[in-house]
Amino acid sequence: MISLMQLFNILQDKYLQKVHFSQLGVPLPEFMQIDDLEGAKKAGELFGYPLMIKSRRLAYDGRGNAVAKSKEELPSAVDALGGFHHGLYVEKWAPFVKVNIISKICH
Repeated sequence: MISLMQLFNILQDKYLQKVHFSQLGVPLPEFMQIDDLEGAKKAGELFGYPLMIKSRRLAYDGRGNAVAKSKEELPSAVDALGGFHHGLYVEKWAPFVKVNIISKICH
């Protein structure tokens, strides 16, 4: 059981949502927090490209997302989201077809 304060923190932070759902066994694309450009480059090496860069807060309906198709595009993707001081994380690219199929199965 989580406290109301923990729930509010999770609801306001997309990265914490991913961590919470992952702990519950919900299948998700691989993800990791990034704090600087070196961390973003390591994520690119680990997950490959394209790489989805995401804002931890104030992100919804595609807002707060940027795609880096190569490590050369990482700085501009990070800049488009306001930089690292706002809190960013990355997700391994998930083909839309897979996401769509999962959506159909769950509904």
